[in-house]
Amino acid sequence: MSAMSTSPPPVLRDLLDRYADVREPPARLRPSTWQNALIRVPESLAAGVLLTGRRFTSAVPGSKTHDRTVSRDGVRRACAAMNVDDTREVLRTFVLTMAWASGLTGGRYQANTAKAILDPARAFRVLSDSAKALRHAGSLHDGALEEVHRWWSLPGVGQSYASRWWALAGHAPGRDWQPLTLDERVYATLNDTLRIGGTARLAGSRRRADRYRAYVETVHRWAVELQVAGVDVDAARIEFVLFHHNGGAPLT
Repeated sequence: MSAMSTSPPPVLRDLLDRYADVREPPARLRPSTWQNALIRVPESLAAGVLLTGRRFTSAVPGSKTHDRTVSRDGVRRACAAMNVDDTREVLRTFVLTMAWASGLTGGRYQANTAKAILDPARAFRVLSDSAKALRHAGSLHDGALEEVHRWWSLPGVGQSYASRWWALAGHAPGRDWQPLTLDERVYATLNDTLRIGGTARLAGSRRRADRYRAYVETVHRWAVELQVAGVDVDAARIEFVLFHHNGGAPLT
């Protein structure tokens, strides 16, 4: 099967217009629930310390549960400031990333994050190596995206949440492409709204690593083609709109 060459589906431009005034809000997090979830993680790691710090998060005024918020930009800044060779910094930044990704959606995500770092040495290797590989990748076609996807292995953290780490910890300033998030909400819009026929069709392959790379490549290509057509958009904005729409009401 050969990879599909695709221009932006016409409905994508309609989606971008529909959500032109929608901006991604900060995620709300509850540090106390995270501290409870991380109780079995070695205390010396202080794995949840970034959740309560003022450097990357903000207090929610009047919150009786001492909730805080963190934005995508806050997580990106934390990832940029992270020493990828320091176990504690990497694990703390990962916890912040997962808190941003899950918000107040329930305890399963906190439990899965805790499970992922119960073996700190293993978690550090996976998280640090993936960040380094993606930051140093020079091209969408040098195999880094597929390689990281294939060897990624953290208990409880599959592609949906792993790709959030890849997108933020693997960000390389100034590069003309970046890793992107690919989760169930993005899939829903790709398949139910844009009707692309699935990421396997984009990749010309059923291998999940190939499909992830094809998705990243396709969204960046769509961004370039839309920019040429006069639309002020980049791949990150397309990713957000795909996520936000969540395969929702069809456009009429």
